[in-house]
Amino acid sequence: MKLIQKGEIIELGKTVKNGLYYFAHGPVYISKQLHYDDAKRRYRDLDIPEGTGFANVRLSMCDHTGTHIDALNHVSEKGKLFGGIDIKTMRADVDGYKDLDITTIPPIITRAIFFDVSDIGLEREVTSEDLQKRLKVNVEKGDAAIIYTGFSKDGAEEELGIGLDAAKWLVSKGFGLVGSDSPRTEYVINGSKSYLPVHRYLIAENGIPIIDNMYLEALAKLLVGKQEFVLIVLPLRLSGATASPLNPIALL
Repeated sequence: MKLIQKGEIIELGKTVKNGLYYFAHGPVYISKQLHYDDAKRRYRDLDIPEGTGFANVRLSMCDHTGTHIDALNHVSEKGKLFGGIDIKTMRADVDGYKDLDITTIPPIITRAIFFDVSDIGLEREVTSEDLQKRLKVNVEKGDAAIIYTGFSKDGAEEELGIGLDAAKWLVSKGFGLVGSDSPRTEYVINGSKSYLPVHRYLIAENGIPIIDNMYLEALAKLLVGKQEFVLIVLPLRLSGATASPLNPIALL
């Protein structure tokens, strides 16, 4: 609570729009379901003035759309989920994947540490040395590491982000949550034969959720050299989901 100085709220979630397409996660469809005038037509026995009614829309999108937090059932490693759950026993049906789904991640209110690595670019992955150089505060167990790469292009074939070396450093320091403005948080480059090692290591091996695709531009400008802030994350209660769309909040 001592980190809250002004009570200023910064939204860290991206806006999701109809027609967007997310790499590996597919398109977003937001369409009209009911219009205000539909009420008078649907309930003809009621006294409803012209133009009076309600409206709603129908959403169709992947649970990993836009800014989202990965559940611990999102990634398997050599046939196992975090905690040793065998993927052959997973209850996969029309209701999703119930074991370790997003409802098992509670609301998160924690201290976050901001790492600005936006000067590195696509030439190489973000390393443990890069993060160590930028760490100006003591890490407490359970802190969130929020990594600002300056890159947030959805659907890109190559993405900035951390490598396995940096992921291992984050675990060794005691971080309990990792987030980034990069679509997949980890370094993705054409020609690499490695299959998402950061997600596998953090989620499947260490039980650390990842927040992908955050909006961090405004926060980067407001921190002005500061590295700590309060992070609030409220996953949706989506039974069977492997992630939850989010609008995380930074409180300064």
